[in-house]
Amino acid sequence: MKERIEDRKPEAGLRTVQRAIDILYCFTLEEQELSLTEIANKISLAKSTTTRLLATLEQNRLVIKNPETLKYRLGQGLYYLGHIAGKSIEVREIAKPVMERLRNETRETVNLYVLEQGARVCIEQYEGLQSLRHMVKIGERLPLWAGAGGKVLLAYQSPSFQERILAQVPTEERRTRLTAELEMIRQRGSTSSIDEREVGSAAVAAPIFNIHGEVNACLSISGPTHRFTPQAIRWFESLVKEGAQTISEKLGYR
Repeated sequence: MKERIEDRKPEAGLRTVQRAIDILYCFTLEEQELSLTEIANKISLAKSTTTRLLATLEQNRLVIKNPETLKYRLGQGLYYLGHIAGKSIEVREIAKPVMERLRNETRETVNLYVLEQGARVCIEQYEGLQSLRHMVKIGERLPLWAGAGGKVLLAYQSPSFQERILAQVPTEERRTRLTAELEMIRQRGSTSSIDEREVGSAAVAAPIFNIHGEVNACLSISGPTHRFTPQAIRWFESLVKEGAQTISEKLGYR
């Protein structure tokens, strides 16, 4: 009997997730606010269970409860996720052919990063063609103050945003050096890193501008440190800048 109960636990968890998703899909353009009773009726669920699910969704800002009408509507958390998803999908699809060309030309790993709150996240990757290559996990959150991709994204953010990230740098010396480097990145339009975030790995990166001139994404080429000689870095930087510019233009940047 114990084994049968444990076997049902994963199914119960999946059912709870599905019910929460069903609640979110109750809302439409025609019905932007719904009461507890309306939601429970729509998904054929008891009010007590629906209340518990709504409370969890509310805690995660996926729904908001109007204190006056006691009705629910979709929350800012969903707006934020949708905003990120929209940008990611658009940039990713445009970037793919550029990334594949860069990977084939350099034989190194090519990554596409997007800015997500106080970090960068890899949303697309073309693996290097050599046996020894550098890899980043898709969806992994990485710092903005270390590594070429992080520094490029940080260089084009507001002073107040930069101050918050610079406060995370572990030493005063490194913080001072990074502050000066950010200005150089804006002048050069690219940067590089050697053994910075991860010993044994190196990278170059360039910013991707959207139609508003904002930088929420960047393109990078990464690989083992021993292959990133000064000559190779200059070549990689010219390629990654050209690739990032191509993507920026396709996003409407002029």
